[in-house]
Amino acid sequence: MKLFFQEYARVYRQIINDVNRILKPYGLTSVLWRIFLYLEKHGTAKASHIYEYYSMDKGMTSRYIAKLRAGGFVEYIEQNGKIKKILQLTETGHQLFKEINVKIREHEKDVLSILTPEEQNAIMVIIEKLRIKTSDK
Repeated sequence: MKLFFQEYARVYRQIINDVNRILKPYGLTSVLWRIFLYLEKHGTAKASHIYEYYSMDKGMTSRYIAKLRAGGFVEYIEQNGKIKKILQLTETGHQLFKEINVKIREHEKDVLSILTPEEQNAIMVIIEKLRIKTSDK
């Protein structure tokens, strides 16, 4: 009998490795990409929103954000001449997101192509149920 956690970890690791291969030419990793995804979806966010959403380490999240800021991809919002600790993608960050997202979505489509639309829908339902169960703690 196959063990769920073991099999899930194998698939997850391969997917992350594939995403990292796509991101490598841009100097990014899947962890940095998650920050892009969050900011693209939500527009702005405090660092705490990001690390809580992804269950990331607070210190590491700060370092990842610093790296993205140094690259000119994210910035803090300035209001009334004061810098707020609220992040947003820069124009460069938005453009890079668009370019990379096309490649990642193509890869996602290719990976999921072995599943029927019904199976794709079912796996998303299952993932959501697992997410809810594991966040109950």
